[in-house]
Amino acid sequence: MELEENAVLKELQNIFLSDNEENIHDAISYIHENCSMKMVPLLFDLLRSNKDKNIQKDIYNCLMDAKDAQAIPLFIDALKDEQLINEKKHLLSTIWQTNLDFSKHIDIFIDILLRDTYENALEAFTIIEVCSEKLSDEDKNRCRNTISNAIQNEKSEKHALLQAAIDVLQ
Repeated sequence: MELEENAVLKELQNIFLSDNEENIHDAISYIHENCSMKMVPLLFDLLRSNKDKNIQKDIYNCLMDAKDAQAIPLFIDALKDEQLINEKKHLLSTIWQTNLDFSKHIDIFIDILLRDTYENALEAFTIIEVCSEKLSDEDKNRCRNTISNAIQNEKSEKHALLQAAIDVLQ
């Protein structure tokens, strides 16, 4: 069984390295239907290497259906990956749509809320909102304090968003 799965992974890798868009779309569909956690890193690799918008859309549609908590570190690594910096907004949107519990990584989303573009901050806000009910009171207080300290210096359009984040963390 392990040998068969390794052969499938190798075949998927080869397809992703090809220029055949139809085969790439078919391979992403195969992963979507038969996903094992060993296949998910292939999607992030493809996201790094292929800039075709239709292929990227297929990748995100597949990733947003990830329901295995083992995918969480892969998403977090992708958010930190400099090669995916232009994909951050889509990654953040995909993260909150998975409904996985990212509450252990709340500090990353607070940092994005405070330091990133408005679009990325808005997506991070949604993740914070989804995670808020799973946070301990101590974590909520810490996050509120971090945002409160930052809001004093925020004069941009993000001011209202930061205030909303504080309210969500009550």
